[in-house]
Amino acid sequence: MAEKNDKKKFDILYGIDDRYVAIILVAVFLLLLVPIIYLGKYNFMKADDYSYGAYAHRAFVETGSFFEAFKGALQSVKTNYYAWQGTFSSIFLMSFAPYIFNYRFYKLVPLFMTFMITFSSFFLSFTLIKKVLKQDKISLTIIVGTLLSLLMIERLYTVPGALYWYNASVHYIFAECIFFILAALFIHICITPKTSMAVILSAICMLLSVEVGGSNYSTILTGLITLISLTILVFILKKERAFFLFPSIFVYSVSFVINVTAPGNNARGAYYEGMDPVMSILNSFKSTFLFSLEWFDVYTIAVMLILIPVFVKCVSKTEFKFRFPLLVIIFSICLISTGFTSSYYAMGNSGLSRTINVTKMTWQILLLFNEAYLIGWIKKNIIKDKKEQKERNIPLIVLIGSLLVILLQPALLKPLGTIPSYTAFEYFAYGHAQAYWVESMERLAVLEDDTKKDVILNEYTSKPFYLYLSDVTEDASYWENKAVADYYGKNSVVLKPREK
Repeated sequence: MAEKNDKKKFDILYGIDDRYVAIILVAVFLLLLVPIIYLGKYNFMKADDYSYGAYAHRAFVETGSFFEAFKGALQSVKTNYYAWQGTFSSIFLMSFAPYIFNYRFYKLVPLFMTFMITFSSFFLSFTLIKKVLKQDKISLTIIVGTLLSLLMIERLYTVPGALYWYNASVHYIFAECIFFILAALFIHICITPKTSMAVILSAICMLLSVEVGGSNYSTILTGLITLISLTILVFILKKERAFFLFPSIFVYSVSFVINVTAPGNNARGAYYEGMDPVMSILNSFKSTFLFSLEWFDVYTIAVMLILIPVFVKCVSKTEFKFRFPLLVIIFSICLISTGFTSSYYAMGNSGLSRTINVTKMTWQILLLFNEAYLIGWIKKNIIKDKKEQKERNIPLIVLIGSLLVILLQPALLKPLGTIPSYTAFEYFAYGHAQAYWVESMERLAVLEDDTKKDVILNEYTSKPFYLYLSDVTEDASYWENKAVADYYGKNSVVLKPREK
């Protein structure tokens, strides 16, 4: 009998222990992160990084004081709030950025953003699996957190604005990750047995609500509906704990109002022609359907296949009945649609690519959430009267097949867009990133030369998509030229095109 059991452990259909699956997936995840983070070595400031960081950078250069730089960042918030946009918390982070003190800190942007995506994914997975479903095996949380992180990082809608351009990534990706953390903390407030801990978590949520409420409108709207829905659900099921959520909802709402009523929004809105609320909502549902067809690719299917036996184990020990799968699906569709609504209302289209990034991240989380919920519904309501089956591990054939899809994704997914890990590797393997960095340093030497007040910059010859966003022009009055000039204290900056 012992020999029979030992053989079964190596049966291709039986699979291997969850602990080993977790180790394998973490190893693959870290391997794929290496080129993404390493490419940051050649990353340099671009576009709006200059315009938002100018006040604080100039203040620090002139005084050497962090406090003066902080005051400069606040001045940037005030100026932009009245002249351009009301997203005050994002503007502060854009203005008081690490690179204003030393340009070398800009290399850390991909490291910071991948960390935020990973941390929020693991924290949300831990909250739902460990705290809500009461699953004791930490390996299951690691598997779900790793696969969710992989899914969001490797299948970004657009990579530059998410991982390499600080201004866009802190405005969208960072805020979206804070929203995920905030939602998880709401759940912790509801389930923690200690009132004192609920009070502490409530205070933390209030602070995080200021950040999300003052960020991009896609995340704000999706987050507000999510958190209000959670609060209503808690009020129905556990009324006393709902009161700990109200302060955060209030702070979030006030921050949102301060954001949308900014005088600068009118100035920016003049550049776009939006839609009325009804058409905005209808087009949001249309975009949800069309983008879902595009986003549901082989990588996503591979992740979902690995997670089927994992979710079966996750739902097996909980007393939750998973009674309303259709209602959950409908709510999820509505929630995803809110990610498009603000763009249709303000600009008349589905949004900028960096805005769609955060909507896709919400879509990815809700897709896996619905998969788990549907599995729970089937297990608790369809096969509930049948004899309980022994839990199975992830079949080796599924694990190996799915990992091959993940590791061979460029060949499988190339028609749908670039893949961060492999594209980043190509940029430095073929020298494109190094050439871009050398030219950036040549420009920096000219810009930091105090003897030159009217600067001419040579055009980049290497323009890797992840690192190169846009450039100054031959027109000194162009906004990007003026932004670079203000940042370095120059009278003018113009571009000298390369000879073709």
